[in-house]
Amino acid sequence: MSTSARSSSEELHEFVCDLARRAGELQLSRYEAPGKVTEKAPKDIVTEVDLLCEELMVGAITERYPEDAILSEEQGGEISASGRTWLLDPVDGTANYARANPIFCACVSVLEGGVVTHAAVAAPRIGDLYHAALGGGAYRDSHEGRARLRVSDTERLEYAFFGADLAFRGVGSSGVRRVLAASWQFRALGSAGVRGAWLAAGYLDVSVGTRNTAWDYAPTVLLVSEAGGKATDLSGDPWTHASDGLVATNGRLHGEVLEILAN
Repeated sequence: MSTSARSSSEELHEFVCDLARRAGELQLSRYEAPGKVTEKAPKDIVTEVDLLCEELMVGAITERYPEDAILSEEQGGEISASGRTWLLDPVDGTANYARANPIFCACVSVLEGGVVTHAAVAAPRIGDLYHAALGGGAYRDSHEGRARLRVSDTERLEYAFFGADLAFRGVGSSGVRRVLAASWQFRALGSAGVRGAWLAAGYLDVSVGTRNTAWDYAPTVLLVSEAGGKATDLSGDPWTHASDGLVATNGRLHGEVLEILAN
């Protein structure tokens, strides 16, 4: 990479981190007063803060990188066929946020040529910013400074901490439940972004998502990969923005998890 290209990539990464951090600060400023809460669909809510954070993010990107495409959870958008696309989840963990539960975050990712090249997850109530650049490693910034992230070294699923968000009533994924049954302990955080960041940090060993929500899965793909783990779609193929779900692990457990899901 040339010096100018490296400088441009570093500048982009700083902007990604700053954007996530600024959205997190806005979330924190309204933490006790999220405003009007409405349902987009049954049990799928949005607060005033979701919309304010999205406005902040989209406005900043449009001003700084006007040629780029944007796909955001609330406003929608599109993936660029040839250029750069921003994937935004203004408040990931809205149900938690609406109840003043501290597990929520802002997710910002950059997609180039179908590959996630930059990502940041700001969890302001916890005080952490997780971020990664392709080929540059994954990190957590906190009041203690910057620390490199590494996935866990758990080698057997029976000793694994498994993270997912499951609805135990109605239609569910039997494969995901079998992974849960084979694991040691289960963690349902209510935020895919935080879940992926915690997997990259070694707090969890396995994370499975069964929806198509690229804006909150993309950070996991990059953070976990750069922290030494593995992230694929539900069948083990490379994850893309069109994938129906995501399997992320510390790498050691990936084959076992995929085998259980396939059965």
